[in-house]
Amino acid sequence: MCGVVGQPVRVGVVGRPGCGRRTVTGVLRGAGVAVADPSQPSDLDVYVFAETLKPEDRRALADCPRPVVAVLTKADLTGFGGAGPMTAAAERCRLLSDTVPVYPLAALAALAAVDDSVLDDDMLAALRVLTIEPADLGSTDRFAAGQHRLPASLRQRLLAHLDLFGISHAMRALRDGADRAGVVAALRRASALDGLLAGIDAAAAPVRYERLADSADDDAVAARMAAAIDVVQAAGMTVDGGAGAAAHLRRAIVWQRYSRGPVSRLHARCGADIARGSLRLWERAGGIPEPVELTP
Repeated sequence: MCGVVGQPVRVGVVGRPGCGRRTVTGVLRGAGVAVADPSQPSDLDVYVFAETLKPEDRRALADCPRPVVAVLTKADLTGFGGAGPMTAAAERCRLLSDTVPVYPLAALAALAAVDDSVLDDDMLAALRVLTIEPADLGSTDRFAAGQHRLPASLRQRLLAHLDLFGISHAMRALRDGADRAGVVAALRRASALDGLLAGIDAAAAPVRYERLADSADDDAVAARMAAAIDVVQAAGMTVDGGAGAAAHLRRAIVWQRYSRGPVSRLHARCGADIARGSLRLWERAGGIPEPVELTP
């Protein structure tokens, strides 16, 4: 098993050249994710693609030996009109999530939200000017080449670091009275970064569980139970979080039955660890036998 208990889950950023791996790597590192260098082993992979999953992308995802999530980078270019490009991107990702989870990401906006060096004083001042004297945001060419008192070089810099999507959301935040922190928060929300991070965390749940499950220390029972709960909840199941002896005993019985299948080996182990941890909690709560009503 890669890694040891206590170390962060190492994420590899993979995908075909030209799809934005470098930017996504910067985003994830800026967000605090432990991204492995290309020469290092990873515990799970983030597969970067653009526009749609091509046959070679699907083959790479199917052949990945580790947990993997896919990210549609440049999601802000998915299409305009309707509810906006990110809504269209989210729907495209939903349709593509038939084998692995797929998440949208407006990568440039996300990078500006997590890298303090991107949105410097000059760029913020330029954005403030644009809220007072709007420029043509109809296309990148019109924004860059149109007549405006902002130097063309500064407009090119805005495009390079924010693109039209990020510029628009930053200007909207400034018009609403936001300061620098407010603009950064708006860019983060617009980029859908937090959805991707939640997806990575869910995909990492089995990795964290396997690390703990390999530990024979009795003191790890509670930690293994918590990790097992993360695994089954990431798969869409609900675990009764009730306290008290009756709730602990009920949960132990339900998940002991679950562990006996038919379920995967991983989920069988998770069920057994949830049951074991629940019984430990039941003992600490008094462990007095009492009638327990179970849902069939």
